[in-house]
Amino acid sequence: MSEPRYLPLVDTHAHVNLDDFAPDLPDLLNRSREGRFPPIKGRQIDDPILRPFVAGIVCPAVDLESSLRGIELAKEYDFIFAAVGFHPNHTALMQPEDWDACERLVLERDAAANNIVALGETGLDRYWDDAPFDLQRKYFLQTLELGLRAELPVIVHSRDANDDLMAALREFCADARPNSARGVIHSFSGTLDQAEELVEMGFYLGFGGFVTYTSKKFAELWDVARRVRTDRMLLETDSPFLTPHPLRGKLERNEPLTTAFVARRLAELRDASVAEIVAQTTENARRLFQLPELRQKPDQTER
Repeated sequence: MSEPRYLPLVDTHAHVNLDDFAPDLPDLLNRSREGRFPPIKGRQIDDPILRPFVAGIVCPAVDLESSLRGIELAKEYDFIFAAVGFHPNHTALMQPEDWDACERLVLERDAAANNIVALGETGLDRYWDDAPFDLQRKYFLQTLELGLRAELPVIVHSRDANDDLMAALREFCADARPNSARGVIHSFSGTLDQAEELVEMGFYLGFGGFVTYTSKKFAELWDVARRVRTDRMLLETDSPFLTPHPLRGKLERNEPLTTAFVARRLAELRDASVAEIVAQTTENARRLFQLPELRQKPDQTER
């Protein structure tokens, strides 16, 4: 029997800097690099077709504290890469000095160290009512502008606000320079037309748990996943949230290794092999976030 193909996944959106992971973070990260899922009801998940492991994690922030925690993790683990910024729903809690501190972290970073690779997550959210929409929009546009100055991509959140998002991005690109935006639309949920326009602007699209769900209400997203340019697709989990099918409701929290199930769903939708999807999305992540060379085999290859 031939040697199994290892699949080096990059989870481009995992909140391993949040308290949800604090009790057992070293164990979770070790398992992720080794390609070991946690047991579910005493049964170990082991899919010999996938043979995945996590080669890289981009860790977005929601506030200044999580930004600093993400940077600490990026210094401690060579496969974690931090993003710095403020989630739209946290903007009302920001202190006047928080933005200045974020700006200093980014503009004074050691680019060679690869500790900070992006800004965000930032964006717009009409689902929750945690922050005034004008305030969200203000900091979103400020973050896009900082991304230009710092030459960093931006991780963009949009929930029930896709039309507002498109309007803000069109305005930004018109004011800055044509197609000057760069980043990823996290957990993309828009239309095919919006997807194609975002790609033209310079964005990548993040696919996570939603694309794996079996409800017909996600049919439009399945179509986007089938038809969008392969070189603009990224894998993500939004850990600890949005656990993909078929683990939804079975895992206590989502985690980076479940990107394997997102890759498998994209492979089904695009009539491709899982290995092809993983190779392409990992290369896409390396290109967007300017990541260094990543491991091609897990830390422990014996199973």
